[in-house]
Formats: sequence, structure tokens, C-alpha cells
Amino acid sequence: MSTRPYEGGAASLRPMCQEKPFSRWVLVAQASVVIPMLRRWFMVAILTVFFVVISAGAPSAGGAPERLVCGVAPGALDCSAMLPGAVRFEPFAGSPYQTGFNKDNKPIGWVALSTDVVNIKAYSGKPLVTLVGVNTDGVFAGVQVIYHSEPILLVGIPESAMENFVGHYSGTSVSSRVVVGKSDGDGVKSIDAISGATVTALALNQTVLAVGRRLAMDVGVLARDRAVGGHFVERSVPLTWAEMEAEGVFGRLYVSEEKMGRTSGGSDHGQFMNLWFTIADAPQIGRALFGDNDYKWLRDRQREGEHLVVVLGVGSSSFKGSGFVRGGIFDRIRLEQGLRQLIFRDTDYRNVPVVRAVGAPDFKEGAVFFSRDGKLRPGEPFDLVFMGSRYDGKGGFSREFHSFSATHRLPDSLYKRRPTNEFLQGENIYGQAWRNRGPRAWLLVGFLMTVMGLFLRKNWLTAHMKRLSLIHGGVMVISVLVLGFMFKAQPSITQLLTLLDGALNGFRLELYLSEPTIFVSWIGIALVTLVWGRGVFCGWLCPFGALTELLFRLGRWLRLPKLELPPKIHRRARLLRYLVLVGLVGSFLYSAELGERLAEVEPFKTTFLVAPWTRHWTFVGWWLLLILLSLAWFRPFCRYLCPLGAGLGLASTWAPLVPPRRIACKNCQVCRRGCELKAFRPDGSIDLRECLSCLECEVHYHDDTVCPPLVALRSLMRAAEDDCDSIRVSQVIRLHEKKKEWT
Repeated sequence: MSTRPYEGGAASLRPMCQEKPFSRWVLVAQASVVIPMLRRWFMVAILTVFFVVISAGAPSAGGAPERLVCGVAPGALDCSAMLPGAVRFEPFAGSPYQTGFNKDNKPIGWVALSTDVVNIKAYSGKPLVTLVGVNTDGVFAGVQVIYHSEPILLVGIPESAMENFVGHYSGTSVSSRVVVGKSDGDGVKSIDAISGATVTALALNQTVLAVGRRLAMDVGVLARDRAVGGHFVERSVPLTWAEMEAEGVFGRLYVSEEKMGRTSGGSDHGQFMNLWFTIADAPQIGRALFGDNDYKWLRDRQREGEHLVVVLGVGSSSFKGSGFVRGGIFDRIRLEQGLRQLIFRDTDYRNVPVVRAVGAPDFKEGAVFFSRDGKLRPGEPFDLVFMGSRYDGKGGFSREFHSFSATHRLPDSLYKRRPTNEFLQGENIYGQAWRNRGPRAWLLVGFLMTVMGLFLRKNWLTAHMKRLSLIHGGVMVISVLVLGFMFKAQPSITQLLTLLDGALNGFRLELYLSEPTIFVSWIGIALVTLVWGRGVFCGWLCPFGALTELLFRLGRWLRLPKLELPPKIHRRARLLRYLVLVGLVGSFLYSAELGERLAEVEPFKTTFLVAPWTRHWTFVGWWLLLILLSLAWFRPFCRYLCPLGAGLGLASTWAPLVPPRRIACKNCQVCRRGCELKAFRPDGSIDLRECLSCLECEVHYHDDTVCPPLVALRSLMRAAEDDCDSIRVSQVIRLHEKKKEWT
């Protein structure tokens, strides 16, 4: 039983107990002075943020060009910047290219628009529209990204980062091997990734190389390669693992912990990455690895020109990569064959949980990929390339990427070769894998299950106010430090917009699996919202919401003045977050890029995802305003502006597990006056669209020193015990029997 002192809620049952005045120190800002000022702050801040978000970082006012037109006419592109010395341009016969001529009327090179040649999707799920110039020596003369929809670059990382990245291609031969990140290979040019936008850098590198090589081959400055044709040697009996090893079926790529800057040891025996890879089209290989049924299923879905690429791995790391990407990219591994690159997409991927070959070792992970568009030639040697970030010696991995490769050629016993002529170039890029952040995901699962377990045992949790306060505070601290700053797993309205995009353009589960912590977070959010309402997430698990509430507690400890809107203004102001939600959804339906920019009304990116000093000062100012207000005002952003909270609030309308109430709660003021959110309706019930599940009202509900009906019942019981009055005893018994009718 709680020992929290009674605060005078018995006024609603005057015949049963003595009335006491309600006493609680609350400093409310005077409406005549403070409220007009607060309204001005709100309007100025909101208008400023929306203006900057809409105008910031737009790469092209007119959108992406539909075709390549050089010159000075409206809609024409400045092609001369891609071919220094060119004074005029004319179309190259039978192609989408433009030929540049110098003042002596001699051709000095060609210019191509990437979307006329390839369709390589980047982080946003849209291509990076790039202008590429190649001179008559087959050397890149200039590269410029003229339009993109990458949200992290639109409102996060400055455009100069992308400009510096593409500047590395000038003077590089189109036939050179160019990789993002460090590489130990000979004759390889390494370009540092764009910090915080690795997937964008990979997509851009693939775009530039594919366009440059296709252009150079089409105009004749780069010889087309000759393919080696042939066919697989098919045998009906599946091979054992030992037989496959003996025939040289697998290529091997090994990367030690030492090469990645880590100390060897542990259960992985110094293996950072140990990979086996091959092509498994032949039945004696495919049936051995996958089993008859899975092999048949894969072959039924394999189209002409496609092959089954198998990668099996052990070690302390994962070859599948990580990161939430719209469209997803497997950025840690790729195949290279001559000048062609093959990077896998999530639609190419199938998990291989168990290798079924007799005598096969245990693998940590496995995958089979469909090689799309005829880009892989099984008769020729090919390289498996692994890109990993080095350990920084401080407990994490740096942004310094290194590439490692191994070459493999299928044995003659598996593939019979004959020369043929074929030209294909690689272009597609997609995917990020799930398991690299698996440990974090499982930790998050444990944390979410713990919080759900607490709510399943609310009677224990709410038995004492001190217990509730300590546990609630501890959960919020973990949410801020671990979910927010360490895992960077702050859910956002942008993910709901992505879900909306999936509903309109086709839902793909692999897209959401590509970032495990966000995926797990949203499963947890969906469960707790549908069962208890938005309060479990918004009040306990949201990193930014928890941060602002902890700041408010700090303000109480510092004895700062407390700000609060008058009830009439509060009731109107809380509808603002629904207007923000409607505005974001409408803008996203009109333009996904505009919706992504407007979502910057959320301060989450500045708080947890992007270093403040790399952002526009207005974003930092908006963030500082909310942080400072939170010291004196209880969760101002959550209550009045958060579009994610608005969306979850709407979903909370039908939550089945509502806080318990009694008939007497309609007139009682004990819980109502102590609710910071003002979530009580006039009839005493709780509006789950407003409630943040602090559970203090449920502590009062069970406390017979606070809840008026329980105070009255306790008084009768004591009186009955004191004088053994049979009438009083029978009255107490009847009250006990009717307790269910109070709820």
C-alpha cells in the first residue's frame, strides 16, 4: 500500500469524508504578458524553420532535366564546364551524347547525361542526375551532379561534400578501377566516402563509371571487351562439400582482424571476414548447397542471362552491411569482372540459413543473389570485393573504408568455355543487409520487451510512486543515451512517409529490414500503440521526448519558473500537431522530396543524427529554442508540434487497455490537477491521444490515502474495527462488493 500523503481529493464525496483544499505549487505564466510573447515565438520559429527547410539545398529549381541539351537556351545545361575548351556542341549521331568542339572546330570530347544511359538508384530511391564529360583520350574531363533527391544532402550534409567527391574523377581514365574507400589492390584509385552518406557515394561512383565507360565504348575511344561464352557441365548427383573443395568450386576471400585494426582473438579466431563464393547454376552444386526444393524454387525464378551467386561467411563481421536506405544497397560486397561491376539489390537476395551439402562446415551467414541483366560472365574470372571500415581503437569503427578482393575462375569441370562476342555494362545498385547490427537489434528487442513487461504488470509498477518514478526515469535515460545517441534509433515521421510511399508504389519488406534497429523499433511502436496507446512510446521510449522530459525535471530541480498555456489556449494549440501531420502527408504526396525537407520540423536529426556544426544555423537555433523551452515547459514539441505523436495518437483511439477509472473520477480533481498533459476529459476518462502513460494517476487509483472512494472505504473499515458496529461492518462488506461498479 502506498504511503504517499493524501492531497485532498475527497471533496467529491462530501457526505463520506471531510473536504480538504487541494494544494500544489504551479507557476502559470500570466496571460496578459507571457502568452502573447509565447505565441509570437511559436509563429516566428515555425515560419522560419519551414522557410529554411523549403528553400535549403534545392539543387535545381526546375527539377531534373529530361534530356541533354547543351548551350545557353532555356533548359540547356552548361556542358562547356564538363569539357574545358569546348566552344560549341552538337549531337553525336545516333546517340544521346553531345560532341564538344574547340575554337578550331576540332572535336575534343563528349558529354552525357546519366539518366540517358543508366538508371542507378541512390539512397532516396531515385537516380543522381549527373553530367559526365570524357575527352578524346578516354579520360574524365568533368563530372557534375545537377539534380538529386538525397535527403541527407538536401538538409544535412553540405553540397560542397558532393562537389569535392566528384572532383576526384577529373583526369582519371574511364578504364581505371575506382573504389570508394581505401583499397590495398594495385592500380586502384581510392576515393574517400562522403561522411554520413556512404550509400550516396557508392551510387554516385557506380553512376560516373558506368556512364563514362558506356560513352567511351560507344564513341570508340575504349575497346569493347570480348566475352568468353560456354555452358555449365551438369551432373545429376549432388557433390559433397569435400568434392566441391577438391574441384575448386569455391573462391576464397579472407580478411584478418589485424588488417582491420583489431586485436586477434575471441571465438572467431582472428577472422574479421572469411568468405566462400561461387556460381551455383549447375545442379550438382545448387542441389548440394540449397537442397532439391529450394534449388528448384530458385531456378524457376531465374531468368535468361541470370546466374546464382552464392556467398557464405564466418568471422566477427558481416558481409551484408547495414543502414536504413530507401531502396537499399548491399554496399559491403560486390562483384567485378573487367570494367564491369555487379552490386546486388534486395530483390536479388535470398537468405541461405543452412548449407545442406554433406560435410559442410557451419557458417555464420549465407546468401544467394540473382545476377541481373546478364552482367556476369561465368566463363571469365571475376573478383569478389569486400569493403569494410577499420577499427578506430576507441571502441568503434571509423569512416575509413578499405577494399579487399579475391579472384575466382570456375573450374573446367563445372563450366565449359567457348569464345563469343558480347558487351554488357553494369549499372544497378541496391540494398543494405540486416545482420551487421544484429546484436544492437537484439538488445533493443530485450529493452522493448522489458518495458512491455512493466506495463503488463502495472499493478506492481504503480503500487508505489517512488518505484514508478525511479523506473520511469531510468527507462528514459536509457532511451536517450542508448537508443538516441548510441544506436541513433530515433523513429521519425519520415519513416511513416516511407511506409506511405510503399503503400502507393509497392511495399517491400526488405527495405525496412535493411536497418535492424529502426525495424525493431517500429515493430515495438506498433505493438504498444495498438495495445496501450501512444503513451508507452511517446512517454517512455522516444529518445527526444525522454530528453525533453528529463530537462524539465532538471528545471524543477533548478527551481526555474514553470511555463504553461491557459486551458483554453492549450486545447486549441494541441491541434497544431495534427495540422503539421496533414501538411507533411499532403506535401509528400505532392513531392516526396518536399515532404522530406518539411519533415525537418522534427529536431531529431540535429539532436542525434547529424553534427550540429554541419547544419544551417536556423536548424540549430530551432533545436536550441526547443531545448531551452523544455527546461521550463513540459514537452512543448511533443504536445503541440510533433507529427509522429499526432499519427500515433490517431492510432491510439481504439487501444483496448485504457487506464482504469471510477464513477467518482468525474468530479474528482486529484489526478486531473496533477496531469501535466491535461489528458482528462470532462467525464473523468483519459484521452489516449494526449496521454503519455506517466501512470501517476494509476498510483493514485490504488492509493487509499489519495483516491477519495478508497479514503472513504478505509475510514469505514477503521470505524467498524474500532467499535465493532455490525451495521458499519455490513456497510463495508457491501462497499467491497460494489467496488467493481465504480470502474
